[in-house]
Amino acid sequence: MISVEEAFRLVAEHVGPLEKVVTELSQAVGMTLAVDVKADRDSPPWRKSVMDGFAVGAEDVGEGKKLQIIETVTAGNAPTKIVGPGQATRIMTGAPMPEGADSVAMIERCKVDQDSGVVAIDLNSIRPGQHVLGQKANFAEGEVIYRSGHRIRDIDIGLLAEIGAAQVEIFRRPTAAVLPTGDELVDVSQMPTGPQIRNSNGPMLVAMLTSRGVQTLDLGIGRDSRDDLLAKIKRGLESDLLILSGGVSAGTLDLVPEALADCGVEAVFHKVKMKPGKPVFFGVHVRDDGRRGYVFGLPGNPVSSLVGFRLLVSHALNRMAGSPDMVKPSMPLLAISKEHSTRGDRPTFWPARRCTTEAGQAVEPLDWKGSSDLNTLGQAEGMIEFPTPGKTYQQGERLPFWPL
Repeated sequence: MISVEEAFRLVAEHVGPLEKVVTELSQAVGMTLAVDVKADRDSPPWRKSVMDGFAVGAEDVGEGKKLQIIETVTAGNAPTKIVGPGQATRIMTGAPMPEGADSVAMIERCKVDQDSGVVAIDLNSIRPGQHVLGQKANFAEGEVIYRSGHRIRDIDIGLLAEIGAAQVEIFRRPTAAVLPTGDELVDVSQMPTGPQIRNSNGPMLVAMLTSRGVQTLDLGIGRDSRDDLLAKIKRGLESDLLILSGGVSAGTLDLVPEALADCGVEAVFHKVKMKPGKPVFFGVHVRDDGRRGYVFGLPGNPVSSLVGFRLLVSHALNRMAGSPDMVKPSMPLLAISKEHSTRGDRPTFWPARRCTTEAGQAVEPLDWKGSSDLNTLGQAEGMIEFPTPGKTYQQGERLPFWPL
C-alpha cells in the first residue's frame, strides 16, 4: 500500500499529454492550449476615445471659450482633420482620436450650438489624457496573451477572438469509458429488490467526466462474471481512459484486477493509504498501435469512488490535458470550524462545506456516516484533508480543502 503522495507521483510519471490538434475557437472551451498564443496587433491599435463627446486639446479649453466643431468621427471611421487651436471634433466611443487632440470632454459636460456649430466645454471637466485610451494600452503586437498549458475558459473566448485566434492548437480532448461492476446493481430506472441497489456510481462518474468536456461512453453494468467483465473491459480499453467502480477489493467476487491483467493492463499501483478509497487501482494499457491508455479501478462505495476520482482521476485528466508536471496538486489551506478527530491508520478526506465563524471564513466537517453516505456528500462543497491519522484537530487549524 502506497501513500497518497506516491500515488500522485506515479500517475504523473505514467500519464502524459495527448497529441496536439487544431480546433475551431467555438469548440475550445475547457481545452488546454498546446502552444503560446500571441497578439497579432496592438490593442487598441490607435489612441481611441472611451466616451461620447468632443476631442479637444485640453489646454485649449477655457472659461467662456467656444470651440468650432470641424467634423464628426464614429467608431469604424478615421478622422480626416487635425484639431487645431479653437477647434474640436465630435467623437463617439471607440473612435480613433484625431491628431492635435489629447482629451475627450464628455457630451454631458458640453453645450452645443447647432446653428453656429460651436461647443462650449465645462472647464472643470477636462484634463490632459481624460477619456482617452492609448495605443497598446491593453497589449502590444507579439505579446503572449495565454501560455501553453492554459485551460481555456468561456471568458477567454472574447480575448482570443480579438487577437484573431479563429483556430487554436490544443491537446486533444480525451475519451473515456465508465464501467460500474457488481451483481447487486440495477439500473437507476428500476426498483431494487432484496439485496439489490441502484447503480449510482456509473451516472456519477459519467457526469463528472462530461462536465470536464470528456467524451464518455457508458458501458452499462459489468456483472461478476469473468466473460462479461472481459468483454466490457476490452471495449472500454479502446478509450483513452477506462474507469471501473467496484470489484477492486479483496472479496470473493472482486474480479477486476485479474480481468484487467488478462486484457493486458499493467498494474502501476493497487491500494493507497487514504480513507475512503483505499482499494483504488491504477494501470496502463499499451495498444497494438503503441498508443497508451489508462485504467482506474475505484472502490464500489460511492464516496470512495468520488474521492478516488477527485484526487487521482482528475490528476490524470490534467496531465492528459497538458497541465504542468506536479507531484501533488496544491490545495488552499482553510481553517476548520470545530474540533474534529480522525480514527484509523490512514489520512482521511472528509466531506465539508464553507461557513463563517467569528474568526472569519472556515470549513465545517459534516456529519458524515461513511463511504456509502451520498446524502451527506450532497451537502458538501469539498473534502477536508486530515493528513495525520488518529489525531484530534483543534478548531482553527488550517488544512487542505479539496473543492468538489
